[in-house]
Amino acid sequence: MRLAVRVGLILAVVLAATPSGAQSKRYPPEPVDRDREAEQRSKLWESATNPKSHPYEQLVQEARHDIQARTPARLRSALEKLGEAIALLPRHHVAYALRGAVHLELGEWARCASDLEAAVDTGEHEGEAARPRALLDLRRSLGICLARAGRLADAERVLAEVAASGAGTGELLMRLGEVRIAMGKLDEAIAALQAALDATDLPSVPLARWLLASAYDRARRPSEASREARSAVAYDRNLSALVTQAVPLLGAGETEYLLGLAYATVEPPSVEKSLVYFRRFLAVAPESPWRRRAEEHLRELEGARLPETVARVNGMAALDLHAAATVVRRSMPAMRACMAKVPGAVMEVLITRSGPRSPRRTRTPYVVRHPYRTTAPPPDGVTVSLALSLDDTASRVELDAATRCIEPIASRIVLPAVNEKDSWYRIGFYVVSP
Repeated sequence: MRLAVRVGLILAVVLAATPSGAQSKRYPPEPVDRDREAEQRSKLWESATNPKSHPYEQLVQEARHDIQARTPARLRSALEKLGEAIALLPRHHVAYALRGAVHLELGEWARCASDLEAAVDTGEHEGEAARPRALLDLRRSLGICLARAGRLADAERVLAEVAASGAGTGELLMRLGEVRIAMGKLDEAIAALQAALDATDLPSVPLARWLLASAYDRARRPSEASREARSAVAYDRNLSALVTQAVPLLGAGETEYLLGLAYATVEPPSVEKSLVYFRRFLAVAPESPWRRRAEEHLRELEGARLPETVARVNGMAALDLHAAATVVRRSMPAMRACMAKVPGAVMEVLITRSGPRSPRRTRTPYVVRHPYRTTAPPPDGVTVSLALSLDDTASRVELDAATRCIEPIASRIVLPAVNEKDSWYRIGFYVVSP
């Protein structure tokens, strides 16, 4: 017995002298994640006191695996498992949060908002309020879903509360600005979006600038709108921030409205595409509070001389593009008449003109004398192709008929001749319905 006591004392002394008690200064201990420790203690206590906690955790873990697959079938499977988990422990926030995230992924906004509200409420009761970072993403996602479920005032309240606490991220401030645009609070929207752009963690600077441009535009501050739109184009030349949205922009026709602004801003501007997008906005959002502003844009665009610009697509021959645009405009009314039945479409016309060709030698390859010309110039010709179609009712037959109508008109356009041997140019322009 005395031996056992002595061994116990020795072990105690040895353990007290181990690195855990006397950590090397050269290799300091890894920082302890207090939040993780608290969560593990909570789970351990829950497992000991509540027999439902283990099946709850099992269902949540299986749902996580389904969510990671991101297929529609697996997401639906995750919803079922999370529903079972919530039935077991309705006062735990994790399953609500995960189910809300799945509904957000599926675009089921009302259900997303309901689940995330429950996640925030139960998380606060579970002590998650002591970890504000744990609730920040929940509140951001809740604001997104509330707004798209039509609960704009609730969305603004949720997002503004986080922003006022000083914990708002760049994306949260951007979403707050987006909600305020939808509510017509343009000055407050501009302030929120400017704050988002000042943040260091903004995930999409182009989108925030596009939203700020739209807020200035609707507030009838055109010079500031143009400035922000040009800044957005500098970041987002292909307009991908507007075209490929993980979460759809807030409000019916909002994407079309912003694309209408964007195509009037890019260099060279595409008045034709801008015109079609504003037409589409008026079709899909007849009750929008921004309808009158869109109509103002349309009147301005329809009064433009089309095409405003003719672009050189390729070719090295000398060409006065201003003179070419003047010639093309003479035939534009006839070409636009061809588009009368497809008002939601834009056609691109390419015209190629080449100069005289050097004679080919019969037994030796074609010799190129100009250092930039590596092949023989292409033959003269006209190509008409569909550049954009936003009209769901336009049939392939009507589009083909418009193409066949434009081709002979474009072929008769008398463009400046190319006098230099083996040289050529190709110009391009768009055609849209009257």
